[in-house]
Amino acid sequence: MVLGILKSKTVFVNQIAASLREPLKLKDVCKRLSAQYLKQDYAEHVRSQHFKAVAGSISKDNFILMDGTDIRKKHAKFMEGLEFVKNGDGSDIGLGYNVLNINAISNYKEITPLYSKAYSFEMGALSSNNEIKKAVREVKDHIKDKGCWVFDRGADSGILKDFFVSECSEVIIRLKRSAKVFFKEEEFKVSELVQKINFSVTQTVTKIKKDKPVIKQYELGAIPINYTVKGIVHSLWLVVSRNKKHGGLAYLLVKSKLSTAIEVSKWAFRGYGLRWKIEQYHRHVKQEYRLEEIQIKTFDGLQSMLSVLTVAMYM
Repeated sequence: MVLGILKSKTVFVNQIAASLREPLKLKDVCKRLSAQYLKQDYAEHVRSQHFKAVAGSISKDNFILMDGTDIRKKHAKFMEGLEFVKNGDGSDIGLGYNVLNINAISNYKEITPLYSKAYSFEMGALSSNNEIKKAVREVKDHIKDKGCWVFDRGADSGILKDFFVSECSEVIIRLKRSAKVFFKEEEFKVSELVQKINFSVTQTVTKIKKDKPVIKQYELGAIPINYTVKGIVHSLWLVVSRNKKHGGLAYLLVKSKLSTAIEVSKWAFRGYGLRWKIEQYHRHVKQEYRLEEIQIKTFDGLQSMLSVLTVAMYM
């Protein structure tokens, strides 16, 4: 299956089978493949074996990127578990599936795809938060406490922040400007703490816009804060980056083993700056491997294909 995906650059089973060029009838090759990937526990088995293969390559210096995407099935009628989902690229709603992807990335920007799984409330999912927590626990069971987890503003909710702060040894969460934290035993909105931060670090970043490099400069600063989960007080950092030209602000809630504001600021800025790589990964599997054109009718088959696609992308 992995070889067929890489050769055909698609998730169409008949094209995967055809690319293998086996001395059998095409329908017989398709039947043989489907006899495996339609098994109920196949996706879980593939993920488990994949974790065993890649866990050793994950280091404590990696960043673990988690983000949600969607598979849109505009014209599908008979695929199991279809429901209305919000398009990640816009605000329109249509039939499809929500998908959670988790990738590790090194300081050299090398990506290791770890996890990909769809969830559907039609198929028994209780909530998005519950699916996110299950995904994090499954990955952590294999990579343990290696790496720092990185999340976008979608994780800025009481339930998820409590979970990530208590479960992850290191974490970076982008906050909304209205988020509240405790500084010197007093509660503040993060936007109110900007005036208390010494922006002592400057970082230069080159971004590509319309195929041209654009240089941007950011000022960074951090202050120690407290965050309480179930009566346990966690010592964290609030890291703020400020665009030197336009003054735009980004707020990061950071749990780190580093000890100084300068070290934490640089580390968190680099880690969150790598988050866009998982969005690039989403575009890659959708555009280059035509993920949204998938035609597998059963939900178990869809999960299997997502797991095998993860292995193919790792290779």
